[in-house]
Amino acid sequence: MAKSRFFRVAVEGATTDGRTIDRKWIEDMAATYKPATYAARVNMEHIRGATATGPFSSLGDVVALKTETIDLDVGGKTEKRLALFAQIDALDSLVEINRAKQKLYSSIEVNPNFAGTGKAYLVGLAVTDSPASLGTEMLQFCATQGDKSPLAGRKLDAANLFSAAIEAEIEMEGETVDPTASADPTGIFAKIGALVEKLTAGPAAPAIVEQPAQPAADPAAPAAAPEIAELTAQVAALGTAMLTAFADLRTAGEARQAEVTALTAQVATLSETIGKIPAPGFTNRPPATGGNGTAKTNC
Repeated sequence: MAKSRFFRVAVEGATTDGRTIDRKWIEDMAATYKPATYAARVNMEHIRGATATGPFSSLGDVVALKTETIDLDVGGKTEKRLALFAQIDALDSLVEINRAKQKLYSSIEVNPNFAGTGKAYLVGLAVTDSPASLGTEMLQFCATQGDKSPLAGRKLDAANLFSAAIEAEIEMEGETVDPTASADPTGIFAKIGALVEKLTAGPAAPAIVEQPAQPAADPAAPAAAPEIAELTAQVAALGTAMLTAFADLRTAGEARQAEVTALTAQVATLSETIGKIPAPGFTNRPPATGGNGTAKTNC
C-alpha cells in the first residue's frame, strides 16, 4: 500500500441531507480518530465494499486526521474556515484510478454521535466524480427526499451524513503523481541501455600519438592471451541479451498501462450505469388509458 500526504477531505458547511458540518465536528473527528478504535475505509461513491474485487471493492484505509484553517471563497468573499485533512494508505487500485484523473473528489461519512460518546467520528471516506461546485442541485435534491434520498441506503447508519464532495488532490508520499509519465519514468532503462551499447560496441580506436622509437620486439615474446578475446565475445553476448530483456520489460510496461486505462474507462461507465438504477421501491406511473369516451378534457 502507498501512504498519501495529507489532503483536504471536508470543510465546515453543507451536507447531502440539509444538515451542516460545524467546527466542533471537525475538531472531534481529528481529536478522536484512531484506526484501532474504528478504521474508516476508502470506497467508491459511498458504496461500501460491494465486491471483493472490481470497481466497488475497498480502495484503502484512513490512517490519520488533522485540522487546518483555510481561506475559502464564498460568494466572492474570502472566509476563514476549519478544514479536515486525511492521510490514507491507498491500495494500488486507488493509485491507478487517481493517476488516470478519475474520482478526483472526496466526501466523508460522519457519525455525529459515535458509540454514544456525544462526539463526531469519521466512519468512511468516498472518492467520487461529483464536485461540490457542480453538485448543489444534487445536494438540494437529496436534502428534500429524507429516507427516500438516493444516498440513504449507502450510509453505515441512518443518523450518519455525507459531506459535499470537494477536490481531493491525492498525492503519494515521496512521489509526484504524473499520469502522463512514460513507461520509463526514472530513465533507468535508457541509462542501462546506453551502458550496454557502450560495452557491446567494443573498444574505441586509440588516438594516434607520436611515440619515441622503441627497441624491436623480442621475437620470443608471447602473443596476446586467447582468453581476452573469448571474454570480450562473452561480454558482447551478455550485452545483447540485456538489451533484449529491457526491451521486453518496456513493452510489458506499456501494455499494462494500456490495460489500466481501459479498465478505468470501464469503471467510469459502470459507475454511471449504477447511478441511474432507481431507488428501492420505485415504480413507474401506470399508463393513462383514457376515459372510454366518458371523460372530457378542456384543453
